Amino acid sequence: MLFAADAFDDRRPPPVDPALAARLADTLASGGDRRIRPGADGRNLYHATVLPTDALAYGSSTISSLSEHGFNALLDHWRDRLDRPMTADAYAEALAMLRSRLADHFGLTDTAIVFAASGTDLEYVGLAAAYDGRPVTAVLLGRDEVGSGCVHSAAGRFFADETAIGAGVVARTPIDPAFADTELVDVAVRDAAGRPRASAAVAAELALHIERAAAQGRRAVVHVVHGSKSGLTLPAIADVERLAATHSDAALFVVDACQLRMAPGAVRRYLALGCVVLMTGSKFVGGPPFSGIALVPGAVRDRVRPLPGGYRRLAARAEWPADWPGADGLIASGNFGLLLRLQAAMIEMERFAALPGERVAHVIARFSHHVLRLVKRLELAEVPGAGTSCLATETLRTLDLSARWPGCDFDAARAMHGLIARQSRQWLGREIRLGQPVRTHQMSDGRPAGTLRLALSMPLIADLAALPVPALDARLDRDMALVGAAISAAASIALAGPRPALAG
Repeated sequence: MLFAADAFDDRRPPPVDPALAARLADTLASGGDRRIRPGADGRNLYHATVLPTDALAYGSSTISSLSEHGFNALLDHWRDRLDRPMTADAYAEALAMLRSRLADHFGLTDTAIVFAASGTDLEYVGLAAAYDGRPVTAVLLGRDEVGSGCVHSAAGRFFADETAIGAGVVARTPIDPAFADTELVDVAVRDAAGRPRASAAVAAELALHIERAAAQGRRAVVHVVHGSKSGLTLPAIADVERLAATHSDAALFVVDACQLRMAPGAVRRYLALGCVVLMTGSKFVGGPPFSGIALVPGAVRDRVRPLPGGYRRLAARAEWPADWPGADGLIASGNFGLLLRLQAAMIEMERFAALPGERVAHVIARFSHHVLRLVKRLELAEVPGAGTSCLATETLRTLDLSARWPGCDFDAARAMHGLIARQSRQWLGREIRLGQPVRTHQMSDGRPAGTLRLALSMPLIADLAALPVPALDARLDRDMALVGAAISAAASIALAGPRPALAG
């Protein structure tokens, strides 16, 4: 056995050997597509580092750097084995242990667990679970508020020119002939003014698309979202329950919970409805990018057809459960980088689960208070949420920059985001990490408005929860002052003249 459930504990690790830390960092950045690879500056396309950082990390809505706690735990466990190849058998054994720990963490029974190198790759799991020989209609909810590559992977197409296992492919072509006739339907989650649509209206539109697909002899794969890029959960879970009860024979429902801003009880409720649940170990969890986890109800798994042959270019055998039909046709190999990223995510989930609930609630409440103060001080606005209070809405806030700067459109906000990531340490003596802009509404001239996002993560909440109450407020007050200064400085540059070149 590679490690036991208690293999990663809070023992103080030996002093970090820089060469060993560099090897771990190199491994963590392997086994994925080009988005994961750091450039010459040590950052990936999202400005995140592989090594832990002292940045003010309020950008978990986009991506995370691994915490020092998680990095040291991995280093302590793997220090004598980082130079050894990850064999297919060892990889399968390690992922089997992770499945067991995830089942314990979420309280799962009779659930198939599939791993993937990113949330975008997880869309292929939903397609495999739904495919029954009929052409597929993929109904994607809020394409601007989910992963940008999902518009391709949800339709059964490659989203890049290489896959996580290193296969060269042609982007935007079908992953397999089984999905060559897949159609994609986009359903909006907001109106033109940026207001979230009513849950009942969204559910009614999804039902119409399911009925239309069925009338055309097609199988619908319907995406709902629990915690979008701006924290929306649509439709409400009660409406998802009604949809599933009415249309379970005509559609498979996939829950995009890739932010994982949800409690284990909500995960179990979706699974009980027969939904496939997609989540990632970065974002709110705070593990390193990229890693994905799909939960498939046993009743769904029992009805699936064998994996189409095209999946051999997408995943290794151990990443799919051994009893999934056709999984034995995948290539047996090991992906050390993905394994370490998943283990790091598990470390953070288990550390967060051990925190007292009342302390977590207090940290979240104080975060909300200080974000509101920041919004008022900078004369900004918040993009409206769905009006419900849950982990997704409470830990992720979207700032409308156009309320203060009417000329600040989406491209200007992207420029500001890049400036803050690259220049904030020079400006303020501290690196600031914010969430990328997201298209939520239009300005009066029709251009998408500029936004930025502030978000808590599990590691950040754990750090803040360790502070005494007065120190917590002082820390958040100081952090938001620095965030505000960084936003103002970036605006003065990005909105003053020609915009800096956009990275990524």
